[in-house]
Amino acid sequence: MYEFKEQLDYDGNIPEAFRAVQQCLNGFVEVNYETMLGMVANTKVTETDIQHYRSKAIDIIRNNPPLESLPKYLREGRKDYLWYSEFFDDAGKDIFRQYAKLVTSPIEINKMNYAEELAKIDLPYFKELVDLVSLERLCIKYEKLFPTPSKDTAKEKLPTPKENITQEKLPTPKSSIAKETKAKLKVTKRSYQPKLNKEQYTLLADCIEKIRLFRLKIKISEIKKLLTGKLAEPLQVTNQKSLVYLFDQLMESGYIKDTWISVADGNKDFISFRTEGNKERYGDNTHNINMQQLLNCRNKNKKESIRGLEDIEDLIEELGEYNPE
Repeated sequence: MYEFKEQLDYDGNIPEAFRAVQQCLNGFVEVNYETMLGMVANTKVTETDIQHYRSKAIDIIRNNPPLESLPKYLREGRKDYLWYSEFFDDAGKDIFRQYAKLVTSPIEINKMNYAEELAKIDLPYFKELVDLVSLERLCIKYEKLFPTPSKDTAKEKLPTPKENITQEKLPTPKSSIAKETKAKLKVTKRSYQPKLNKEQYTLLADCIEKIRLFRLKIKISEIKKLLTGKLAEPLQVTNQKSLVYLFDQLMESGYIKDTWISVADGNKDFISFRTEGNKERYGDNTHNINMQQLLNCRNKNKKESIRGLEDIEDLIEELGEYNPE
């Protein structure tokens, strides 16, 4: 895929070059965020203000599509949200390489040198990243002060800026911005970017059923929904190691994207089979199989036996017979 293909598998070993990029970004964001905070520190922040900040963030994403996945990972509290997001996948190989070659300055960023130092960063999207993350942090800080608006409240009239100053209780504004914000903040699943034809989907379904990968039999239509990010309910996995091996083999053969583990984690596509042991660990709550568990299985597969190994390897060979010439 890229020059750092082996590192894009999200195995926790983030390249130092990209740790440096994240630290550089953090430095600029911190100053920008503190500046924004200073501007609203002595005012009463309202719901309308928050929606204004959200709409500005949406505008940044609309004009810079590769940034779309960043807010999700930032809100999850990931320290290296830039690396774990889809930014480098969506931005492309050339931009990935440019970021990998960034030479960071040893100068600490402050309000005095912020503009000058930012101008020295000759990377596509970098300034937009700084603004987007700063706005998201501002929204995260203040949006918890306001309850989720009810349907009745949402229908009330949008107050004027003057009313915002005098009224203590404000109705939720009904506007195109509010609707667009709600649509953007709605959780959406990502695609594994499958490259399978009709015959290959049939072979994949047969293999999954043969190794009993999921608790219930899965239809071809459900496999398509899973891989395109449209699965309605998570699948109960009977053997996590087999799942990881199968998807890793599909990845290595180019049938799904390299960062499938990140997609599975974000989509919450897989849950643990409800064995007695799992009930003791997780209680009656549904337990989503997260990124760390999938990565652990990947490591185990390098030194432990895998159920369904031969069937999976046979599948990959058969899939190759139906590849387009």
